[in-house]
Amino acid sequence: MADRPDRPWTRRAVVAGLAAAASFATAPGAAPAPPGARRLRKWRCVNQDCEPYVYDPSLGDPNMADEGHPIPPGVAFEDLPDTWICPVCGDPKALFIPLDEWVEVTAQA
Repeated sequence: MADRPDRPWTRRAVVAGLAAAASFATAPGAAPAPPGARRLRKWRCVNQDCEPYVYDPSLGDPNMADEGHPIPPGVAFEDLPDTWICPVCGDPKALFIPLDEWVEVTAQA
């Protein structure tokens, strides 16, 4: 059924496209980011025993697991390595939720 020429898009392809577009969306009602800047979302660790830790892309992360390779400012949460963990409680990246808080990050040259 996916091979029908009158229906080139599958439901899975449409949902995947919407999910990808949502990850690049700007904050609702916000003005577009100035040239050379991006709007990136903050993410929070959901572990109840955590402080809670909020990953702020404008600050980066000291990367306590590998102090020789800190995460520099301007790295979106989605671009963190899959092995990245919460620096406070050690939970994996998969246990973070997006917040409705956005920061503008200027592109690094």
